[in-house]
Amino acid sequence: MLYYIDTSVIGHAILPGGDPRAARWLTRVQAGGHQLVSSRLLRLEVARLVRRQGLDTALVEEALGQINLVDIDNPTLAQAESVQHHVKSLDAIHLGTALSIDPAITVASHDTALLAAAESLGLITIDPLA
Repeated sequence: MLYYIDTSVIGHAILPGGDPRAARWLTRVQAGGHQLVSSRLLRLEVARLVRRQGLDTALVEEALGQINLVDIDNPTLAQAESVQHHVKSLDAIHLGTALSIDPAITVASHDTALLAAAESLGLITIDPLA
């Protein structure tokens, strides 16, 4: 199975005080041989999150080591621009990226607005922390 993962799941998996269900879910997905993908935007968001928390930036590489990051290009931005559901701009880029990878992808997020928008686009969704 192919999973598109966003920052809300990674943040819980790596931050002290995060929800341990996120880390357990990631471990199960990887052990099951499933693929994890995300936008290159994920690296930026995780780097900013780690810096904001005052954590070692080596955590960024550790957190993203098993995730295939896709570059943001003009077709991806066009997909993001076309999202009708109200979401923040960066979430629209995540959704545009997911759509450009595979319309049958499963979006894994703990962000209810992003999940609702993904569902409105016909994407399969999962909240690993639910």
